[in-house]
Amino acid sequence: MSETNDTVRWDTWNSAGGPKYPHDKVIQFLFRRYPDPQIRMHRDVLDLGCGSGVHMRFLTREGFRAHGRDISPVAIRNTLQSLTAAGLEAASLAVGSVDQIDASDESFDAIVCIGVLDCAGPARLSAALGEIVRVLRPGGSALAVFASDKDFRCQGANPLEIHGFSDDEVKDAVSAACANAKAVWTDRFITTYENMKIQQNEHLLTIIK
Repeated sequence: MSETNDTVRWDTWNSAGGPKYPHDKVIQFLFRRYPDPQIRMHRDVLDLGCGSGVHMRFLTREGFRAHGRDISPVAIRNTLQSLTAAGLEAASLAVGSVDQIDASDESFDAIVCIGVLDCAGPARLSAALGEIVRVLRPGGSALAVFASDKDFRCQGANPLEIHGFSDDEVKDAVSAACANAKAVWTDRFITTYENMKIQQNEHLLTIIK
């Protein structure tokens, strides 16, 4: 799918406002690394695919220097309005795609990318991971959460065209894009419903530079 079509699709989705609460894994990831509020104020964190700002609000409230990027202009507008209404301010906000991050090399101490790579699709995974490594500072870390091929959202009707990644797809992309990373951890985050009949099955990818 073209970037223009992606923009229209996610403009429409973000017009509904997006989620209200941050992902548990984002909270755990950042608080584990930066428990001291005095340290957070000196750390630049990128929310890659920030949507309408749920994680941007969390980041700014907790004292991080928060930066947001999203392919959807509606998402960026919503994020700005949401932060302003809460009396918060982002370090930077810009329209941009996951595989061409609008930032200089080694710009960020941490990156979170939640529910984005599965929306971008397999053709962009390797480039997106390469960009994440590029803009991370040495010693920095990134967390990406995205659907696996076992995830219920990728089965049957799939109006948002979410791609569920196989282990091999992730392994190949990591091999191609993360040679300059110190470590890459590939884990799973699995939640089941209705006596395990329904499975939300996501890749939990951590990159340490």
